[in-house]
Amino acid sequence: MKKIMVLIALLLPAVLLASVTETVIPSTSHAYLAAAGSALEDGDFDVALLLYEEAVARDPHSLVALAGRLIASSEGRSYRLTVGDNASLN
Repeated sequence: MKKIMVLIALLLPAVLLASVTETVIPSTSHAYLAAAGSALEDGDFDVALLLYEEAVARDPHSLVALAGRLIASSEGRSYRLTVGDNASLN
């Protein structure tokens, strides 16, 4: 539920203000990078991955966004493997 709320909170302003000029809605990836970093710190790897992917889409040359996407993907995969391994032990 938390993941959905984060995505709605980030995407709703863009949808509501789609007709507003670029000065109101920044075209840079800074907002997405900040939210992705927070999600990564909270262990929400799937949300972080989605946000980093959006940051890469907005700025394909951002090394921070590219590295973050790689880390979120790797951490999410490691987490799923660890949880899956522990579930099979029960």
